[in-house]
Amino acid sequence: MSKIAKAVGLIAMLGAATAANATSYLQIQAPDGAQEHTGDPGGSVYPWNGGAGPGAGIPWQSRDADGNITGGWPTGPGMGPDASFPPNWGTSGFNSSYLFLTQDAWVTFQFMGAGNSSLQNWFGLDWDYDGDYDPIFGDNNEGVTNPCPVTPAGATVPTCDKLAGGYPVQNQYSFYLRAGAIPFAFLTGNGVLLENDGTGLGNPNPRGDLPGYFVGCDPYQATANHERLCKHTAYVGLTDLPDPGDHDFQDMGVRISVPEPGSLALLGLGLFSVGFARRRRV
Repeated sequence: MSKIAKAVGLIAMLGAATAANATSYLQIQAPDGAQEHTGDPGGSVYPWNGGAGPGAGIPWQSRDADGNITGGWPTGPGMGPDASFPPNWGTSGFNSSYLFLTQDAWVTFQFMGAGNSSLQNWFGLDWDYDGDYDPIFGDNNEGVTNPCPVTPAGATVPTCDKLAGGYPVQNQYSFYLRAGAIPFAFLTGNGVLLENDGTGLGNPNPRGDLPGYFVGCDPYQATANHERLCKHTAYVGLTDLPDPGDHDFQDMGVRISVPEPGSLALLGLGLFSVGFARRRRV
């Protein structure tokens, strides 16, 4: 078989793999009646100690009485209004819900900031499946982990600029995880553990008197509100001391993403090109 034929065959296989991977890696499992919006934009406007700007928080918008955007992130098809926090719009998603991987994958976690929480909350991951949650991010409104800022202004993808240093400073980690419920948990400063696998307290409806967290697809990749299959990015946001009128989900925000399927094919083509060039030099 000629080198060109081999190259065409490899590209075809990579294309098939890309098509197979086009199905979503991230799936939200939510009960009926759990539709939610992030609402309060507080997670995006509080200062942080790692630099001169605010943490990005979970995507949100403020609008005036005429519907014009007056602050926050740009518009996105997955945004919607929250009647509890007019005139704010936020990422659409779900409460009392869980985030799953549809297949084994590299998963990246990015800390998006904490809002006006008075508690010292943290986000942990059982990355080695030993039954213990290792702390990844820790924060309150005084600042511990440096959030990933949205730069430049108006961007829809955060820029993490503190990639080293370890807990609690490091704001981005990647782990290879198995299909199924992503093994993360929030621990609130008053000792309530909220586990994404549904064990223990799980993720209760935060409109009551218990804390809970929000799960939503990236509103800039969504095509409509309240999607359950995310393209490759989701947001989770904690509300740590809720009451029936305060479910803002900005006490700790984390962006969770998997590689875009197209990037896998590009990586494969790049590896092929390197291999072919090496063969020619032999």
